[in-house]
Amino acid sequence: MKTNAEIDPVIDEYLQYLELERGLSPNSISAYRCDIKEYKKAFKFMDDYSATYRKVNEYISALNARRCRPSSIARKISSLRNFYKYLFEHGLVASNPFEAARVPKITRYHPDYLTVEEMEIILRQPDPATNMGVRDRAILELLYGTGMRISELVNITMSSIYDEIGFIKIIGKGNKERLVPYGRCAREAVEMYMTNIREPLKKSTETDILFLSNRNKRFSRIGLWKLVKKYALRAGLAKKVTPHTFRHSFATHMIEGGADLRTIQELLGHASITTTQIYTQVDREYLLSVHREYHPRERAAKGEVV
Repeated sequence: MKTNAEIDPVIDEYLQYLELERGLSPNSISAYRCDIKEYKKAFKFMDDYSATYRKVNEYISALNARRCRPSSIARKISSLRNFYKYLFEHGLVASNPFEAARVPKITRYHPDYLTVEEMEIILRQPDPATNMGVRDRAILELLYGTGMRISELVNITMSSIYDEIGFIKIIGKGNKERLVPYGRCAREAVEMYMTNIREPLKKSTETDILFLSNRNKRFSRIGLWKLVKKYALRAGLAKKVTPHTFRHSFATHMIEGGADLRTIQELLGHASITTTQIYTQVDREYLLSVHREYHPRERAAKGEVV
């Protein structure tokens, strides 16, 4: 039970906004709560959340001094940047001091992903003039457009597609549901498949499963794995490509485009953001700048008093 000292209506209202309007999971909301309260405790804010750029830099310096991992620092600052954006939009602060916060630059890396160009080559391989090609194009576009697991894709049903809002319902690990946008290209490919191929099959099959094999049965995981491998070979790529490569590529390309880790966590259905952090590594230039700024020998060389 919260004590009076622990109750903060501003934080509570923001967390309700994250839950009701942005639809974040309890794990993400809990992480936001911890990041915000940790920051509030560090500077003993009361009702007024006004902060200067200097205070923000002091907080980042304090996190560095505690030897927080750069990826963790970047995540915390991302949480606070979003929080202050909310405060600013609701007229509770005059500015968002976290907009210009100097945080670790994160390069995007995972050993098992394709470049955007390589992904485009694979997506062009299915023949749109054939029923199989239309189906396979929809499968590949949906894998890349949502980052879903192969085990999730084989269980997607026709009723899981919310075409009017551009979202798809995915049943993940532990039967947890999540709504994920699937993008214009995947939407068009899926719509073409459903209209021209899947809908006419309704009378001949009782299942509501979206993607059916050539025998009008639910795809097996191995069947989808072979399908992806076939088009990767046809594309002439030297890399080993599996359905999970599409998931890694989705996450990597989203982060490269500017998406924050918490958003990727929600889209991928990760229970912990630690799992999502495999898609980042620290930029070497940032490490070098931190070393130069904080190591006593480096500071002494610049004539600073240590």
